[in-house]
Amino acid sequence: MKLEQLGSLLVRKGAITPGALSLGLAVQACSCERQRLGRILRQYELLREVELTAALAEQSGWPVFEGNVCVDHQAAHRLGLDFLRGHAVLPQVDAQGAVFILTDPYDTRATDYVVSVFGADARFFIGDTEIVTRVMEDFLKERLDGHAREGSRAPVQDAADALLNEAVALGATDIHIEPSENTVDVRFRLDGVLRFQRSFPLQDHARVVNVFFNRAEISAGDALRLHDARFDHVYGSRKMDIRLSHLPSVHGSSLVLRLLDKTRSAVPLESLGYAPQHCGVIERAVQSPHGIVLLTGPTGCGKTTSLYAMLNHVKHMGTKVVAVEDPVEIKLPLVTQVPVDIRKGHDFHHLTRAFLRHDPDIILIGEIRDEKTASEAVRAAITGHKVFSTLHTNDAVSAILRLRDLGVDNSYIASTLKCVVSQRLVRKLCLHCRVEEFVTAAALPEIERVFVSGPGQIIHRADPRGCPRCFDGYAGRTVVAETLFIDDDIRFMIEQGLVNEISLKIKEKPGAVTMRADARRLVSEGIIAPQEAARVVG
Repeated sequence: MKLEQLGSLLVRKGAITPGALSLGLAVQACSCERQRLGRILRQYELLREVELTAALAEQSGWPVFEGNVCVDHQAAHRLGLDFLRGHAVLPQVDAQGAVFILTDPYDTRATDYVVSVFGADARFFIGDTEIVTRVMEDFLKERLDGHAREGSRAPVQDAADALLNEAVALGATDIHIEPSENTVDVRFRLDGVLRFQRSFPLQDHARVVNVFFNRAEISAGDALRLHDARFDHVYGSRKMDIRLSHLPSVHGSSLVLRLLDKTRSAVPLESLGYAPQHCGVIERAVQSPHGIVLLTGPTGCGKTTSLYAMLNHVKHMGTKVVAVEDPVEIKLPLVTQVPVDIRKGHDFHHLTRAFLRHDPDIILIGEIRDEKTASEAVRAAITGHKVFSTLHTNDAVSAILRLRDLGVDNSYIASTLKCVVSQRLVRKLCLHCRVEEFVTAAALPEIERVFVSGPGQIIHRADPRGCPRCFDGYAGRTVVAETLFIDDDIRFMIEQGLVNEISLKIKEKPGAVTMRADARRLVSEGIIAPQEAARVVG
C-alpha cells in the first residue's frame, strides 16, 4: 500500500489549506537542510502541534502516547544524554518493557540505535513535540543541578557554560554577576524576582568576565567602560541570544546577561491568562480594520509577549505585516521584522515612515518613545493601517496623557486610538504545595486587605519551603490587567480634553474590570497570594 504524503493527508483532514501546503512545499524546496514539511508548517504557524502529531501517527502507524510522561532514568543513562537531547527521545517507565516516545517517526538513526541497545522488542510512540521538549528540559535540569554547582572547581570556560546552561534550564530571564568586597555573587531573575544562586571567589572574577567579554567581542582591556553587546549560546536544541550589559563598579565589572530564546514561538492570545472581559475587549479592538492598539506597563511586564500574541491572532497569509523592534525578541513567520540600528539611521520613526511605502496592512512598533515616532504611528493609523505598539505608563488612562505629552492632538488621539491594555505579571502559586487558610480582612495588612472580598475569605499562600516543582512556593506567572476600549463616550471625552474624568466613567460601565479588581479575582481563585497582588499592583 502506497504511503499517503503528509501534505495531502493534512489537507484531507482539514488541518491546513491547499495554500498553506503550497507555501510549505516551496519553503521545503528552498531549504538547504531539507526540513520536514510538518516542522515548516509549525514554524509558519499554519498547523497546530496536536494536528501534526495525529497526522504523523496515521501516516506512520505508530500510536500516539497519551498520559503522563515518566522518564526511565536507567534507560536514559544507557542511551546517553547527548543522544536523547539530539534526537528528542524520551524513554518511558513501563512495566511491560522498553517504551520510547519520539516526535519524528522517520528518524531512523534514533530508532536503529534504540533497537541496537534494547533489542527488537523496543516499542515506539509518537509524542507531542511541546510536551516532549518540556519534559526533556525538566529531566536535563535535574541532571544539570548536580554538576553546574561545581563550576568554580572546573575550568573558567566550563564554569561560564555551566552558568548559562543552568540559567536556561531553570527558565531565568537574566543573570546578574555582582562583585563585592570578598566574593562575587550570582543571582538569577526567575519569574520576575531576583534569586541568589551562588557565590564564587573574587580571584576568579576577572577570568569569568574575560570569557564573556571574549564572546561578546569586547576587548579585555575595556573593563573601565560601559558596554552593551551580545553573543549567541546553544543549549541542546535551544539557541539563545545573550545581551550583555557591563558596569564598572567599585569592586570590579558588574555584568547582567539577558537571555532571549531565539527558538521561542509566540504564545497564543488565549493562553496569556487575561480575564474573559479583557479577552472580549482585546478581540474587538484587534479586529478593527485600522487604528492604534497600545500595550502599557513597566519594563518586564510582558508587553512584547502580549503584542506578539495579538499580532499572531490577526495576521494570516492574506496580510502584509511589518515590524520595527529593539531588539527582535522572537522571529515571527509571515512578518517582516526590522531591528533598530541607530548607527544606520534605522530608528523607530524613520522605519515607521519607510513602512508606509512597503504596502503594509499591519504595522508593529516596538515602542513609542518620542514625538516623531508618535506622529508616524498616528499618521499610519489615519491612512488606514492597523498599528500595534507599547508605551511606558502605569495605567491605561495615562496612555492618553502620554500621547498628549508627545505632541499628539486630542482630536487625533480620539480618532486613531482603539484600545489600551495596561498589565503586570504576577507570580502564580504552586498548585502542589500552596497553603490554604481562612482569614478575616481585618487580620491582613492594609495593603493586602483590598484584595480580599468581604469580611473573610479562604486564601492561599506560598509555602516558602517550596517543593520539587517550584521556587519558594511559586511556579510560573500570569497577567493581571485592565483595558480601556475607546467607545463613542470615551472618544468625546478625549476630544474635549476631559482625560481625568475618564477613570470615573470607566468605573460606571457594566462589566469593567480594573487592575486591582483583576488581581482580587486571581486571589479569590487561589491563583495568586494577597502578598503577591500587593507587591505588584499595590
